[in-house]
This record gives sequence, C-alpha cells and structure tokens, in this order.
Amino acid sequence: MLIKNKKILILTGSFGNGHISVTNALVNQFNKMHLPNVTVIEHDLFQEAHPIINSIAKKYYINSYKYFRRSYEYFYYARPDKTESCFYKYYGLNKLVNLIIKEKPDLILLTFPTPVVSILKRDFNIHTPVCTVITDYRLHKNWITPDSEQYYVATEELKQELVAVGVPITNITVTGIPIHEKFNLSVDRDTWLTEHGLDPKKKTLLMVAGAFGVMEGFNEMLSSLVEKSDHQFVVICGKNQSLVSNLQQQFKGKNVLVMGYTQQMAEWMSASDLMLTKPGGITITESLCKNIPLVFFNPAPGQEGENAVYFSNKGYARITHSYAETIHVTLDLLNHERELERLVQNMKKDYIPNSAQNICSSIIEILNESLIQNDIQSKARLYARLFAK
Repeated sequence: MLIKNKKILILTGSFGNGHISVTNALVNQFNKMHLPNVTVIEHDLFQEAHPIINSIAKKYYINSYKYFRRSYEYFYYARPDKTESCFYKYYGLNKLVNLIIKEKPDLILLTFPTPVVSILKRDFNIHTPVCTVITDYRLHKNWITPDSEQYYVATEELKQELVAVGVPITNITVTGIPIHEKFNLSVDRDTWLTEHGLDPKKKTLLMVAGAFGVMEGFNEMLSSLVEKSDHQFVVICGKNQSLVSNLQQQFKGKNVLVMGYTQQMAEWMSASDLMLTKPGGITITESLCKNIPLVFFNPAPGQEGENAVYFSNKGYARITHSYAETIHVTLDLLNHERELERLVQNMKKDYIPNSAQNICSSIIEILNESLIQNDIQSKARLYARLFAK
C-alpha cells in the first residue's frame, strides 16, 4: 500500500488487439488491488499524436499478412544491431511531452514498443521511472528503453536476450504475459460442447479464420478437413459477416460450427483439442494458459514469425506453409492422442500464472522505493542546509 498519492501513465498501441488486451489486464489488476492512492491513466500515444498516419500504418500492418510480407520483414529486421535506430523514433514526441507536463506521472508503463520514451529520458533529463511489459516471446530492438527501471518478459530465454544487449539482469523479471483473468477459469468441456450442438466424444479443432485475413483457399482447406475426418470444427470468423454467411451455407448439416466475433474464446479454447490460428503474442499466451496445442499456418515474418518459431521449438505448436501441409499436420495431431498429449504437457509445464498480479505488485514496490528514496534525499538536503548554517 502506498502512503502517498501516485500516478501511473500507461502508453499502449492499437496495432492489433494484443497491446490493448495487456493494458486492460493490468488496469483490471490494479483495480482489484483497491489502491486508493494510485491513479492509472492510459493513452494510445501514436493514435492520439497522429491519428491519420496511425490509421494508415495500422492498415498496412493488418494487410502485411497477405500483401506486404517482404516490406514488413525488411522494416522489422532492419539494422538489428543498431538499438538506437528506429524510423519512428521521434513519433509522438510533442504529444508525450505535453502528457508528461499535464499528468506529471510518477511512473511510465509501456505495453507497446515506444522508442520516443528514450528521447524523453536522454534529451529532456526526465527521471520518471519507466517499466516495460514485452508482449512477445522474442526481443526486438524497439522494445529497448535505456535506463528502464524494469522489463517484464515472457520467458527466461527472452531475459537472456535482453542481457546480451546490455540490459542489467537485475532490471529484468520473468513474469509471463498478462491476459484476461477469465482464462484462468475452468470450463466443463462436455457441457459446453453439448450446449452448442457438438459431440463431446469427438476431437474438436478450433479455427480462427479471421486471423488469416481469409486467405484464398481457406474454404477448400476446411472442406478437405471435413471430408477426410470424422472430427468436428469450430470456425471463428471475427467481424467478417460475409465469411460467416458463406461458410454457414457451405457447411450446413456437417460437423462445422461457424460464428462471427465472440467474447467466449476462453470457453472455446477449454473445449477444443487443437487450435489453428496466427501467432499473436496474446492469443498464444491464452492458448498456453488453456493448454491447447497450436498449428500456425504460414506465419508472417516479424514478431509473429518469431513467436511461431519459439512455440514450435518448445513443443507447443507446429508450423505449416501450405494448405496441403496444414491439412496433413492437423489431422495427424488430431488422430494421434499421444503426440497431442505431449504438446499439452509441454504447455502445462511451462505456463507462468498470475502475470498481471506479479507485474502490478512489482510496480507498486518500485513506486514505494522511489517514494522512500525521494524522502531520504529531501531529508539529506535539509540536513546539509542546517549543517551549513
């Protein structure tokens, strides 16, 4: 419990839902801690600073999975040894300076790679503690903020990557990635499937169709999966209502349940045996929590590709590069209980629970230490003046 009022400024980004999701998990945890002396404010810095440019950049990012893979790969991997170089290094600087002046935060928490904070600390001599929650499983240079008070990371391997680029080991804590607390709740698989017209005795594949931007050939792949097996399939199409209608019509009367956007991913992950999706940091952390093995189809280069390789190497997932390979790998896993169970056990062994709780508790400790240090420094200056007299 803090003895004085403190303010935490969270800087996030709306590129995909992951960074916002992590922010929400942390804010919810702070609220659960009932800290009357702590005020938490959050800002999507780039959206607020340059809404038009940010909108264009987000469309580019979303479409990079289908159309701009090579250019996105170039930007992501450009000059990896130059941690100080970033094409959007000064992006949002004026907005951030104004935020600091207006809000006067006691701590800045990053849930999105925000290199401009480095400029703030280096050129403006601002000593506000900065903490960073890295929302992926491999390091990218844009996450690095010199003199950051603490990095909260997903794995021991990521911790060692930070150490290798010069971050003090004492400034890194392995906490896992924060996700919504509902993923910690258990679900009765048989009851859930029965309530939705599915057979609890059948293996269930959860397919997040919207995650792929509905690439050409998806319908044909699903048709082959249905024809070559007696399994059942849950297809989530997100907000693509056209895809929902087309798939519902095409697979009417078969072992396929098609739906649009859902807020029940935790329940569906609990009830399914295998999941076909793209390797976004939050989605795969949720799957790790729910111990549902994954198949990644042709992951895009960049952070998602790095996530996919990490999960594959750890024995949580398989990576495929064509629809034919995806069909083969998916059916092979669903038809071989022992191999599927091996992936499940790997996930159970490695999942780190209570991430949001551990991060928020650490941040409160940092604020308390800052409070004590400031109090000591104030008393030291007072005594110095007294002795000078």
